Amino acid sequence: MKLKSMFAVFATVSLSLGALAGCGSSKDTANSAKDKKKDDLPWDEQAKGYKMEEEVLNGKAPLKVWLDNDDYANAIIEAFNAKYPKVKIEYEKVGAVDTRAKMELDGEAGLGADVFVQPHDGIGASLESAIIGPMGQYTDQIKDRFLDSSVGTVMSDGQAYGVPISTESVALFYNKTLLKQLTGSDAAPTDWSQISELAKTYNNKKKNQWTVRWEVGNSYMSYFFLSANGYDLFGKDGTDASKIGFDSAEAKAGLEALKAVRPEWDVNSADATNDTTTLEFAKGKTPFLITGPWAIGDVKKGAEKNKFEFGIAQLPKINGNQPITFSGNQIANVSSYSKHPAAARVFAMFLGSKEGAEALYKTTGKLPALKEQYASEVPGLSDDVLLQGVAAQAAFSKPMPSIPEMANWWDPAKNMIVNVWDGLMSPEEAQKKAVEDFEALQSGAGK
Repeated sequence: MKLKSMFAVFATVSLSLGALAGCGSSKDTANSAKDKKKDDLPWDEQAKGYKMEEEVLNGKAPLKVWLDNDDYANAIIEAFNAKYPKVKIEYEKVGAVDTRAKMELDGEAGLGADVFVQPHDGIGASLESAIIGPMGQYTDQIKDRFLDSSVGTVMSDGQAYGVPISTESVALFYNKTLLKQLTGSDAAPTDWSQISELAKTYNNKKKNQWTVRWEVGNSYMSYFFLSANGYDLFGKDGTDASKIGFDSAEAKAGLEALKAVRPEWDVNSADATNDTTTLEFAKGKTPFLITGPWAIGDVKKGAEKNKFEFGIAQLPKINGNQPITFSGNQIANVSSYSKHPAAARVFAMFLGSKEGAEALYKTTGKLPALKEQYASEVPGLSDDVLLQGVAAQAAFSKPMPSIPEMANWWDPAKNMIVNVWDGLMSPEEAQKKAVEDFEALQSGAGK
């Protein structure tokens, strides 16, 4: 799969925007007021960018950013300072999945970041809580530069509310060297039954030796078992809030299929962590790992140290069906509370620049959310067979829904999966509890 076709796969993924535009609440008024104020920021027509506030440009006031990777942050700051040597960047490591909740608490108190990164499915809720500001005149550049599917996740009423930084989907990592030794072939499996068959002879619980590993208790990671059995969250376009489907026959079939493979990765969900999945796979003694491109860096280091070759491919079929994974986009947002909104917009756009994409790819191995003509400028990306494997699974993915109800899906889904995997409940009992948990969260959200 060449670079052009690899990015075409991501470009074909679509997301309805009605949820973002339709986020109606009293906080919309707050957003509108902030938007009007920030539309008057000084613009440099020649540079096609905002003019940073003088106190930031001369280093008297720092720009605070939240990112989730030290190596990436250091590379970004170094690249940004090469262009703006006097600007002081105050970096704090904050997990992308935690930034929205943290901003809701810290933003108004003046403790939040000027720029932070979050998964795209938090954009709808962020608009409702009025914690993110628009990108203003950068909107046209964002439409031109980034994948259409990624741009779709940040648009509301014709305005971009963020900069797409990376796009991703979980896929199957496989140890070619080990597979060749065990089976005589280094090809990735096309059906889960091949994993099951190998597990019968390779698994050894006393030696902590497993054929496949993944973070089972993470509902983002394990969604593919539900989808392979027909579960389709919020319908085909991800916007029908009535189609939660926890009590559906498809969800039940997915849970039963998940329960059936417990012997192949026989650990409790709490013990299925990054350390016991990605880092164990990196030791070279596990044939298969299910994770996303964020793990490529750690696996590369392990492969070099432990002398094995690995590849990435689409997930194997389950019960004859190709699993559908969630595709996700990481979005750089400007805080609506920032005292330096122009500089914040400049920094957010820099994260999606050629230099920013190069820093991201070099330090994390993630796939920048750039259109092909811009992605081709990033050294090494066009020849990356590993990301081509991620793109192969992306052909069978759907964007995580952005409707507000999505925020209340994660925990009930996680508990449903964990209760079945850990043997605490039957699939039917776990489904019933998930429905109750979701409804309780929805009731609380409506107060």
